[in-house]
Amino acid sequence: MEHRISGKAIVSLVCGILSNLMPVMGIVLGIIGIVFGIRAKKEIQHSNGTLTGDGMATAGFVCGIVGVVVSITIILLIIVLVRHAPVFWDGQRWV
Repeated sequence: MEHRISGKAIVSLVCGILSNLMPVMGIVLGIIGIVFGIRAKKEIQHSNGTLTGDGMATAGFVCGIVGVVVSITIILLIIVLVRHAPVFWDGQRWV
């Protein structure tokens, strides 16, 4: 019986990793990694052993979640810093 790796698991892993490397696009890539991770795990379970890549699907799912959380945190931090910039900068020096 031939075993092959699920393409969805590969997409999940790649998007999950990239979501951690590109903070602004991390939300979109992370969501893609999460969705493909879930779909890959279901596909692998229903393949009767012909598909592998369960670990990659799980890793992509987890990396996707981390990427989304980190991206949202960075965006919120930037918004807070921009909004309160006058508190830290008085026009001539950092306070």
